[in-house]
Amino acid sequence: MRRRLQLALAFLAAAAVAAQADVFTWVDAEGVTHLADDAAVVPPDARVGRDGLTDLWREGPQGRLPAAAAPPAARPGLEASRSRRIVEGAVADLERGETARAATALESVLRIDPKLPDPHWYLAGLDRERGRYASAESHLRAFLGLAGEAYEPWRGAAEARLRGLVDEQRLADPTSSGDGDAWLGVPHPHFRIRYHADLGRAEPAYARTIVRYLEEAREAVGERLGAVPAEPMGVVLYGKAAYLRAHRHRFSFQTVGFYDGRIHVVSAAHPAGELRALLFHEYTHAVFREQTGGDQPYWLNEGLAELCERASRGQAGLTRSERSSLSQRIDAGTWIPLRRIAPSFSGLGDEDARSAYLVAAAAARWIEANTRPADRARLLRLLGEGRSADDALSVVLGRPTERVDGEVRRWVRAAFPPTANAAP
Repeated sequence: MRRRLQLALAFLAAAAVAAQADVFTWVDAEGVTHLADDAAVVPPDARVGRDGLTDLWREGPQGRLPAAAAPPAARPGLEASRSRRIVEGAVADLERGETARAATALESVLRIDPKLPDPHWYLAGLDRERGRYASAESHLRAFLGLAGEAYEPWRGAAEARLRGLVDEQRLADPTSSGDGDAWLGVPHPHFRIRYHADLGRAEPAYARTIVRYLEEAREAVGERLGAVPAEPMGVVLYGKAAYLRAHRHRFSFQTVGFYDGRIHVVSAAHPAGELRALLFHEYTHAVFREQTGGDQPYWLNEGLAELCERASRGQAGLTRSERSSLSQRIDAGTWIPLRRIAPSFSGLGDEDARSAYLVAAAAARWIEANTRPADRARLLRLLGEGRSADDALSVVLGRPTERVDGEVRRWVRAAFPPTANAAP
């Protein structure tokens, strides 16, 4: 991580003295950072402008876990070990958003070296983010039991996280009555914020943190899409159990947030990067609705929101594993067409819904690679004027929906050789 950060800073220094032509930055599948000034040689997920590298490194590994993988004092004796190499590879996967692969690697390390504390540290963070509080608690307790003197600075953080899990479990418990229907409001010129009183009970700075996240979302999404809502936006924050009681009936698959004229999201008792990312996601929906007057085409709406959420974590676009998953669906003939998910994602089971989100993100990423923010703002305005999705896409991109779908599939497949059993 330290070496990559030094390389990134060196690239930034080089960019500062480069010519005024566009500069493109990206991180490849191996975690290597690149910088180029020729648009013909860059991948579709490259970022335009010299701020790209700053964005890539702004919050460390996806803003998900503590900045350091392990205490410096613990590294020398472990550098050459197989376990250490696997852990470092898993950390690199986390930096690129490859959480499933990272989790598999970390679990394999525990089978090889069950007394190594580091995997427990990272797996606890991943489980907490996924709402697996009992497993997160188990990993934190294992970390505390295994961590020696070299890990002392991390022990305090682990103990604090254990205490915080008590609050998260309480908010997720459907039998907990908490403060009933007590709600609190936060005055703000751009938002009408309401949150359940249980949320503020665990974290005194809760309201200030939420306001900061929302202000950052407004600025980032406005820059990306070229527009912000003309009226203050309503935002409602729930604990997990309260959200499920109120809104579980709305969807055939699991959700943690939605937009219906107001932003509704599940919040942790101690908000962190995952809530910030969720607010970026839902705020993008709000801008889309304000500009277009609706939610369709839903794949574009959801795809832009997914990319804004990922950008909030410092992730440029789809990971290689996600593109591989979509490529396998193309080969198997189970790709979900954009036309199918233009009206909504309703009726999809969890697995197809996950794939639909990836299809939408891939399509939005392809569109971003072939447009400027002003073009995307124009696309939303045309939809808001009542033009069909095919008309609006044809005006801005020169292609209706089916041809965009074909271009996206070609972009997904470009990273992988065709397989012998690919569906025609």
